[in-house]
Amino acid sequence: MSLVDLISSFYSSLAKDTELILSKGHCVLAWLAVLKNIGSITEVQFASYYKDGGLFGGHPKKFSVPAITWSTGSLGHGLAVACGKAFASRNKTFVCILGDGETNEGSVWESLMFLSQHQLTNVLVIIDNNKKESLDLTNNIVGIEGFVSSLKATNLDVAAVNGHDHDSLIRMYDKFIEGQDTILRHPMLILADTVKGKSVSFMENDPKWHHRKLTHEEFQLALADVERNS
Repeated sequence: MSLVDLISSFYSSLAKDTELILSKGHCVLAWLAVLKNIGSITEVQFASYYKDGGLFGGHPKKFSVPAITWSTGSLGHGLAVACGKAFASRNKTFVCILGDGETNEGSVWESLMFLSQHQLTNVLVIIDNNKKESLDLTNNIVGIEGFVSSLKATNLDVAAVNGHDHDSLIRMYDKFIEGQDTILRHPMLILADTVKGKSVSFMENDPKWHHRKLTHEEFQLALADVERNS
């Protein structure tokens, strides 16, 4: 739920030629929900999620549908893929969404150094900073503060944004695209401040919902919450 607004704003704002790579691939269901909402996949395709013989599993599968251009899920790899693609195709734009806990992976830092050195301004990096990972708070495992401080040593344009404010997100995406014409001085990295379980009162900021399945009764309560808060 924390990244739904990040993805829905992406499709509201960016040109269709911009490629999205969801590095935190375990959140693919949110991506699929947005794709269904904009008509890129059918209700039947969406309903096949995680079923035997279905089109979609628990992580993005390359070319299962046109919007999904790379298989992800092994955390820390998506940004490296985005950087490689951007290096090979400097006239194409890419957006890569990572989790805050994912920044624990050393490969993320290696990718950022590559991004900075080669000034890949055609990549927009977004960190879904929902402050949860695995079964605990990120600050109780490896907090993101040290990572953010280290970013000061890179030639990246780092900014924070409310990850649930569509207007702010669209302005961010517009700046990224417009910068391709005016030549961005440095690649952009956005820290999106988000809430785990956003809009579902009993899920918000509770780490157990990183993995737990809803009961039928909880599902009905969650639907009512989302409808009330939408």
